[in-house]
Amino acid sequence: MSGEEHQVDGRALRHQHRRPELLAAAVEDILDHGIAELSLRPMAKELGVTHATLLRHFGSKEQLITEVVDHIRAGLFTAPPPQRRTPATQAESMWAVWCRLCEPSERRQFALLFELVAVEARDPGRFSSVAPVLVTNFLVPLEASMRNLGMSRRVARDVATGYLAHVRGLQLDLAVTGDRRRVDAAMKHYINTVTRLDS
Repeated sequence: MSGEEHQVDGRALRHQHRRPELLAAAVEDILDHGIAELSLRPMAKELGVTHATLLRHFGSKEQLITEVVDHIRAGLFTAPPPQRRTPATQAESMWAVWCRLCEPSERRQFALLFELVAVEARDPGRFSSVAPVLVTNFLVPLEASMRNLGMSRRVARDVATGYLAHVRGLQLDLAVTGDRRRVDAAMKHYINTVTRLDS
C-alpha cells in the first residue's frame, strides 16, 4: 500500500475526544427540534462547530440520526429505575421501567421515535439504517432483562416484543390524551397478565 493509503486525518485524531460531547449536544438539539427540518449546517452553527466537523465525526445526517436514536435506546431501558430497592418480581421491574419512561424527559424521547416511525412508514428507506435501531436494538436489552428476571429463552423475546409494543402504544396514547391514569391502568393489566402467564 502507498503512504497515502496509510495517511490519517490529523484533525480527526485531535478532535476525537469531542465526539461524545458533540453526540450529546446533537441528541439534545434533535430532541428539541425533531428531524422534519434537520440540516447539518444549522445544527453545526448552533453547536458551535463547522459543518465539516459534524461530517468528519458522523459521516452523514442519516448516520447522525442513527447514533442519536441508538444513544436514546441505550438509556431508555437500561438505566436503573429511580427507587430505593431492587424490584423483587418481574412485574415490579416492568412497572418501574414504565414509570421512569413516563417522566417528562423520557416522553420527549418518544416524540422523536414516533416522528422517525412516521417518516419511515411514509418513505421507506429514507432512514434505512435507523429502522433496525427502532426495533431490533430496543429488543436486545429488553430480552436480556427478561432473561435476568428468570424468563425462559422461549418466552423472553415474545414478552419483550409485547412489552415494547405496549410501551410505544401507551406512550402514543399518553402524548395525545394526557390520560395518565387510564394508560397506567392498561399497563398494569398487561404486566400482571403476562407475568402471571409466565409463572
